[in-house]
Amino acid sequence: MEEEAKNIDLAPHKLLQKGDPGTQQAIIKDVIPVGYFVTMPSGKEAYLPAQDLGFTGGLAILERLFKVGQEITVRVASIGGGGREILSIKKPEHAPPERKFTVSASTSNRYGSKY
Repeated sequence: MEEEAKNIDLAPHKLLQKGDPGTQQAIIKDVIPVGYFVTMPSGKEAYLPAQDLGFTGGLAILERLFKVGQEITVRVASIGGGGREILSIKKPEHAPPERKFTVSASTSNRYGSKY
């Protein structure tokens, strides 16, 4: 886990700054092994995944990076299951690629035949 922590890149020029277009200030609410739950200005809870920081997680490491009650600058990267906002703290050009899923049309008809 400590080896993976070496991949964390929080260089200031890659992080969102307060006042950047499309950003909001959020407060760290809880630290979990795979990221952070934060409270958005609207009062809604959102999720900042450890993957956005460049690694898969680890409670000991995450607790050292950001503390409960700390204010951070975030942007909404996507909407997850249940409508929860998935956040990023990195400028878009430095953020990890978002996972995009496509659904291909089936060539089979309702009877299972391709014809």
